[in-house]
Amino acid sequence: MKSSLFKSLALGVAGTLAFGTAALAVDVKGSGATFPQSFLAEATVAFKATPQGAAHNVNYAIPGGGSGAGQTAFKNSTATGGQVDFAGTDSAVTSANTPSFDWVYVPYVAGPIAVGYRLDELGGATLGLTPSTVAGIYDGSITKWNHPSIVNDLKSSPAWTNSKKKSDLKGATALIANNVPGSANITVTALPKVFKSVKGKKVELIDVKTKKSIKKATFSKAEVTLTFRSTENVKYSVRLNGKELAVFEMSKITMPDKDIIVAYRSDGSGTTNNFCSFLRNTANTNWVANNSFTSCIPGGSSKISALGARFQGQNGSANVMNYVAKTNGSIGYAEVSFMNARAAEGVKSANIRNAAGRYVGPTSANASSFLGGSRWDLDKGFATFDFKQTSNATAYPIVAVTYLLAKTAKAESNAVVQAFAKWVLEDFGPNNAEGLGYAPLSGKAKDIGLAQVAKINSK
Repeated sequence: MKSSLFKSLALGVAGTLAFGTAALAVDVKGSGATFPQSFLAEATVAFKATPQGAAHNVNYAIPGGGSGAGQTAFKNSTATGGQVDFAGTDSAVTSANTPSFDWVYVPYVAGPIAVGYRLDELGGATLGLTPSTVAGIYDGSITKWNHPSIVNDLKSSPAWTNSKKKSDLKGATALIANNVPGSANITVTALPKVFKSVKGKKVELIDVKTKKSIKKATFSKAEVTLTFRSTENVKYSVRLNGKELAVFEMSKITMPDKDIIVAYRSDGSGTTNNFCSFLRNTANTNWVANNSFTSCIPGGSSKISALGARFQGQNGSANVMNYVAKTNGSIGYAEVSFMNARAAEGVKSANIRNAAGRYVGPTSANASSFLGGSRWDLDKGFATFDFKQTSNATAYPIVAVTYLLAKTAKAESNAVVQAFAKWVLEDFGPNNAEGLGYAPLSGKAKDIGLAQVAKINSK
C-alpha cells in the first residue's frame, strides 16, 4: 500500500514538472542587473498571486549587484542550485564568467536608458542633446553647462520648461519632446497601480490662457502620446482624469557657467555596457563597450583619475540617480524609472537625437521602435542593436534588453524559473512594462524569448 502510494506521488511530481512548474513549494533566488530592478520588484510580488506562482517564492536581490556580479554568481552556482537559481544581465556573459553547466539567455523585457540631470538654474527645462555632446560630457572634454556644444544643441531642439514641480497624480508623469519644427510630443505614463484607477479616463492638453482643449485621448494603456502643434509663449497644461501632471512652455533659456558633475556606475554594469556601446557606435569609436565605465572611457582608469572630483562613481542605478537628485549640476545614466521616481527632486531626462535627426524622449514606445531594428541571434536569443536607423524617426537610441540567465537541467527550482519567465513574457510584461518605464517584448523578440524559455528545465 505504501509502495503504491509512493509511486502515485512520484508520478504526480514527474507529471507536474513536465508542464514546467514545480510540484512542491520552492524558493528560487536571483541577483545581478539593476536595470530591471523596478520591473522585477513588481513582477516577483505579482507572480505570487498567480496559480502557477502561488506556492513558490521568486526572489531577486535589491540591489542586485550589477550584471557583472550576476554573471559571477551564476557561474559559481550549480546546474540545479547553488549561489543563485538564475541571474540578471543586460550584457553578454564574458568568457571569464561562462558557467561549466548548460544554460541559456532569456530576453524578457527591454527599456530606454535615460540621461538624467539636475540643473536648477534651468527652471525645469528639458534639454535635447546630440550623441556627440553626450560623449563629450562623459569623456570629460565638455566641462561646463554653457559649453558651445550644449548651446548649439538648444538651437536645433528648443527647450521646454515645466513649471509644475510635482504631479498632482502621484505615479503619473509627463515627458515632452520636439517632433519637427512647430510640432511636439507629450507622453503620459502611469504606474500599474495608478493605471487601474484611470484606465479609460481622459488625458488632455489644455491652453492655460484660453482654457481651450488642444488635444485629448482616452487613457487606454499605461503610456499614451499626444502630438500637437506647438507655439512659443503658450503654456500647455497636461491633465489626466482632471488632475494636472505638468505645465509646459517653450522657453529661451541661458545655460549657466557651471561645472558638470558626472555620475557613473562604479560596479560591473550591463547598463554601462549598453550606454558605452551607444557612445561608441554614434559618436566616438574610442569608447569601448564593456561592463566597467573606467574601461569604457577613452583613456581608461587613468583618465578617470585625471578628471578628479567632477567624476563620481556610484554603485547601482538607484545610487547613481540618488547622487544626481542630491547634486545640482550633475548628470547620470540609468533606466528611466529611476529618473521618474526622482522628478520631484528636480531630475529631468534629456531627449537624445537619433540617426534620423529627431530629438526623442526615453519612452517605452520609442525604445520599442529602436528595438524593432535589432538583429537577433536565433540560437542564443541575444540582440544586436542597429544604431544607423536613419529612416526611423521615433527610435530612442539608448536601449537595453535585459536577460535572465537560466539553467537547462531538470530541477524543481529550474521549473519555477521557467514558469516565472514564461509568465513575464506572456502576461506581466505586456500588461505592466510600459507603466513601469520599460518596453515589453513583442513579435519576433517575444517569440525568441519564449523559445529560450522552453530550453529551461529541459535536460
